Amino acid sequence: MDLIEFKKKLTDILKQKFQLKDEDIWVWEKNPNVEGVKAFYGNGVVNNAVVIWVTERPSSARYKRKQNKFPDKIDDIFYRLLKEEGFENMHLTDFVKIMNKAGKNPTDEELIANTELMKDEIEMLVKRVEGKKLIIVANSDDVKTWMKRYLPEYSPYVAYKKFFKWYFQRSGLKWDVGKERLRQDIKDIYNMTK
Repeated sequence: MDLIEFKKKLTDILKQKFQLKDEDIWVWEKNPNVEGVKAFYGNGVVNNAVVIWVTERPSSARYKRKQNKFPDKIDDIFYRLLKEEGFENMHLTDFVKIMNKAGKNPTDEELIANTELMKDEIEMLVKRVEGKKLIIVANSDDVKTWMKRYLPEYSPYVAYKKFFKWYFQRSGLKWDVGKERLRQDIKDIYNMTK
């Protein structure tokens, strides 16, 4: 199964289990403003590692006409930095792939259903590339906790980085400062892949 087929599988499972519409389920899509970064469709291979960048869940604003519509200015910066730093193939994903309001925690039922999908997703990526080390970037305290609680077998592979949008959303933080903090995080992860 490739990642396009996997997206269809996870969409079908989540729609059936939670009576969702297509637009309620979202994965990190390719950014039309930045060529080359595969996002969800990347196999994760960077140097000697398989790198999976895991955020919490997609915000419902992703598909509505709101300020967080994908891709926003921060998404563009993120994708450009990934490309500049050699992460075009990194696999970008959410632990929970069901849209909701920004900051709203998933239910236990959503977490359990998405845990099975997350496990399948990780295993599919790792099985294809034997001999590579695994790096899972938990992009928030919640993701780090969920990995430990629901997928403890992968907890030793978790590298924690603060959610990248936070760098730009702090009041008074300048764009160039946020961009450089994010670039440093990406460089730190890149150094782990060697």
